[in-house]
Amino acid sequence: MGKIQREGFGTVNDNDQSLKSKTGGAFGLNSGVFFTKIIYNATAGADGAAADAVDINVKIGDREYNRRIYDVTGDLFGASGDKIPAPVPGAEWEDEYTIAYNTKIKQQKAVVIHAVKAVGVTQASLDAALATPAANFAAWAQIVCGLLPQTYTTIPIDTFLQYQWQIADGQDRTFLELAKNMKGGRFFCPSFRGDFKECFEGNLKYVTPEGVEHPFTRDANFMGSEKAYLQEEGQENGPRQAVGSNENFTADAGKAASKSKW
Repeated sequence: MGKIQREGFGTVNDNDQSLKSKTGGAFGLNSGVFFTKIIYNATAGADGAAADAVDINVKIGDREYNRRIYDVTGDLFGASGDKIPAPVPGAEWEDEYTIAYNTKIKQQKAVVIHAVKAVGVTQASLDAALATPAANFAAWAQIVCGLLPQTYTTIPIDTFLQYQWQIADGQDRTFLELAKNMKGGRFFCPSFRGDFKECFEGNLKYVTPEGVEHPFTRDANFMGSEKAYLQEEGQENGPRQAVGSNENFTADAGKAASKSKW
């Protein structure tokens, strides 16, 4: 027998805040948010099966955005998009596989390091902790996550959300997500104070009226890709159109833009 009591038919307060839809993130810059989790996960496979990964979760409003960074195993894809089977000893494609492996594992490690550095882990501490390289991904992940300050979930960060590349099976639209790799640019950093406004003229950047630029930028290739706009089944979807800064945002006259310090 269940312990939770069903809602009865008395009155209800229409001002009850719990009635509102959950608020979440927006495309692009989301400021002053928090990690809820950056942890090594040894059971990241289907239904809790053994598989090594690092779980990175960010809470924006009432919603969490999750990214699971796996160890690199099994078949891979080369630069041309061709599938490269995991090699057996002496396989003639072993070098091709190693090139693809090195490319992908470098991106995986970079995302985890990008996350921990946003809450204060320094490159110097990473260099010292990994002066002797770890034996495998699991050991590496535990070393890196072990450098996090105990209070990292209370340290505000800024994050950048993008749209999924394509509509997933069983869905009718794409959703916002954390990036899977560093190819598009930074998507975590310490939280910067300032009234950052979107400035989009083909490239995307965020600038305060005083001319300070946020570390998050996206180039024209990114802004013309599926990652930059919502796709919905049955709808005509397309890249965002560039907007002149005089129509969208104008910094104070005579002030040159300056990069934020991070």
